Amino acid sequence: MNLVPILVGIVAAAGVWLLAAGIVAARAGDATMLARQRLARQDIGLGQSAAALELEKPFLERLLAPGRRWLERQLNRLTPTAQAANFRRQLDFVGAPFGLDPAGLQALRITAAAGLGALGVALGVLIGTPFAIGIALLIGVAIGFYMPVLWLDQLVRQRRAELEAVLPNALDVVAISMEAGLGLDRALEQLVRHQEGPLTLLVARALREIELGRPRADALEEMAAATGVEDFTSLVKGILHAERTGVPIARTIAAHSAQMRVKRRLKIRTEAARASLKILLPTVGCVFPTLWLILLGPAIIVALSLGH
Repeated sequence: MNLVPILVGIVAAAGVWLLAAGIVAARAGDATMLARQRLARQDIGLGQSAAALELEKPFLERLLAPGRRWLERQLNRLTPTAQAANFRRQLDFVGAPFGLDPAGLQALRITAAAGLGALGVALGVLIGTPFAIGIALLIGVAIGFYMPVLWLDQLVRQRRAELEAVLPNALDVVAISMEAGLGLDRALEQLVRHQEGPLTLLVARALREIELGRPRADALEEMAAATGVEDFTSLVKGILHAERTGVPIARTIAAHSAQMRVKRRLKIRTEAARASLKILLPTVGCVFPTLWLILLGPAIIVALSLGH
């Protein structure tokens, strides 16, 4: 068996993996990422400069920064603009796992494609036909290239489910705070101070942007658009409309919270109604054949013995 294709594939995959790991590790310590993380935790002060954030990085990372930026530009060229913007929104929404950015995610896709492609070549060589090598290579490259995207989509769906679960209780906190006499910004600060989770991180980021001078409407609309949750988007639109028309915002938030609870209750009832249909297939395919075998098996054996 010729081991040269296997060794070449392993070496190529290892090289791409090291390149991607270096880019991701360096990107995790970038000043922009540090500012974004501190902004979410409300730990950064208004007077802290970008130079101070830059000096917090290790000396080796600052020394290799120009070469790293050049590699990032090359990788960004492989990523279309719209796709890169979509990756950026998704990564910001899920909290940038492992310090990934669009360039790092693209490097991860290339690495996974190279690694699984090399594994496919190895399997094809074991089979021993050129056709099997080509098919295994194509399948491995396709799976490796799209697996990180599917993983990111799964993280986004989980984060949206978490937001939908905690949003009604969070709205109750904001509504009660406003009924007690606080304004909208102070009520949101109370929410951030007394609760933890993905929603509070988004609210904390929006509040920090408002403190830095951004209009409240723009900050709230961008926060709602980043989540992709329809109820959250309609809530923000309702708050802005109530603010323009003079309707009490606390009443709007409380009504929206009650509406979300009703929708969640109806969704649970719908899922419960579908459970019977989902149980039907395993019941017919697994339980009934076993019962028929237990009940009719002895009768069939007796009938066959009498026949002989």
